[in-house]
Amino acid sequence: MNKTLATFLGLGLTALTIGILMFGGGFSLMSDQADTYSGHVTSVEADLPSK
Repeated sequence: MNKTLATFLGLGLTALTIGILMFGGGFSLMSDQADTYSGHVTSVEADLPSK
């Protein structure tokens, strides 16, 4: 019983760690892309003619 519980908790901890790492990497990539897009929108907005 203890071996089964230890295996289950080990797999759960491994899955949780992998999920956290994947989320962190994805969040970092999306943050970089959002900053790039924000800069592009700002530069296009600055080029618009004034009313």
